[in-house]
Amino acid sequence: MTTLDDVTHLVRDYGRLWDADAPPDLVDRVFAPEVVDHDPQPGQRQGREGLRQLLQLYHAVFPDLRLTDDDVLVCADRGVLRWHATGTHEGDQLGVPATHRQIRFAGIDIVRVEGGRVVERWGYGNDLQVQQQLS
Repeated sequence: MTTLDDVTHLVRDYGRLWDADAPPDLVDRVFAPEVVDHDPQPGQRQGREGLRQLLQLYHAVFPDLRLTDDDVLVCADRGVLRWHATGTHEGDQLGVPATHRQIRFAGIDIVRVEGGRVVERWGYGNDLQVQQQLS
């Protein structure tokens, strides 16, 4: 049985995944192989490998990406992470060449946990906030 403390710890580890210096094996510890991403990026594969692909994309664009937990809320098998992140835009993103600007953006992610791993993810980042800072 997964406790609220277990879910809280997993949500915090989920947030740490977005840090550029996150341990490489953290993806396998956080996500179940068949995890469902309800907010995939265009061309993103399904499952754990798709989320690994997404993280690699963010780390390529923002090689110093750092995510900060602003709130962690847990209820039963669900966790909510309200976060903000900072990073330097060093890679192309949506056709925007690297600006070398330090940016800050925010979002909220929801995860469902089963068997000690994330099996579903809903992610909502403020893309407009990012685009305005890169313009």
